[in-house]
Amino acid sequence: MKLQDRIKNSNFNYVRNGRWFFIAPAVILVLGIIMLAVLHFNFGLEFTGGTIVSVSADGEHTQAEIEEKMNSYDVKYNITEEQNTSGGTNFSIKFNAADKTETIIKDLQDFFNDDDWNSAESIQASTTSETILSVFWSILAALAALIVYMLIRFKFTAGVATILALLHDILMICALMAIFQIQINASFIAAVLTVMAYSINNSLVVFDRVRYYEKHNTENYTLEQMINKSINRTLWRSILTVATTLATLIVLGLISIIMHLTSLIEFCLPIIFGLFAGTYSSLFLIAPMYKQFETARLYSKQRKVTAHN
Repeated sequence: MKLQDRIKNSNFNYVRNGRWFFIAPAVILVLGIIMLAVLHFNFGLEFTGGTIVSVSADGEHTQAEIEEKMNSYDVKYNITEEQNTSGGTNFSIKFNAADKTETIIKDLQDFFNDDDWNSAESIQASTTSETILSVFWSILAALAALIVYMLIRFKFTAGVATILALLHDILMICALMAIFQIQINASFIAAVLTVMAYSINNSLVVFDRVRYYEKHNTENYTLEQMINKSINRTLWRSILTVATTLATLIVLGLISIIMHLTSLIEFCLPIIFGLFAGTYSSLFLIAPMYKQFETARLYSKQRKVTAHN
């Protein structure tokens, strides 16, 4: 029997074993909270504000020499390599030095010659904060729209389970970013939105199958059996979707490491974390949550009918 058929015909009870699936996320979340209390998030300059210095990479200084120079200032910095309009490459040096900024800029100007020096500009954290707040409200609006959509196409209980699964995914990404002290910058927002799209898609696929069984329940399956069968029927598709995306991200990550493209690495890692978290929640957490919510809804409905009669 093929692996795909084995997965589809599996008798594993996702609902009944659901309580065990909450242990791993709880452990990661606790570790994340501990790391936040000790080290806090590793926010990039887009969030904290700072200075960006752009210099040519075609001169006599290598990235290693620039890093050595920046290390001498004892400040938080980040160096990325980017292509300019003339086909050459530039180094973008981002740092936050507070009251030492002017001194460092002057010293860097002396370090680089006039041909290599391009520009120096400040980053205002307040502008970024406004952008983040706008994104936050956009996410809330998207979640509200998701509830309305789930009410129309599925059930309110399915919408609640999906939103809780999304909350789990975002918390897991944040916890892992705190644990591994990966820098949180503008690309982190894009990564979170990407993961939300994947997670919602996986959840909708599962609930679409549940709805099919509820409408065509010719074999009198229980709710628990319908949920388990729905996950088994969609598991192979979810595995293939995530595997192909992960393969692309891993290749991109390896290329980024080889070429020292820090910004791409910081974009790939949150998505990889989120894909694992999203797949985990849509397969192992949504089932027990939906079962509990739907059982409570049916029980409440039955009580109202009994009281009315």
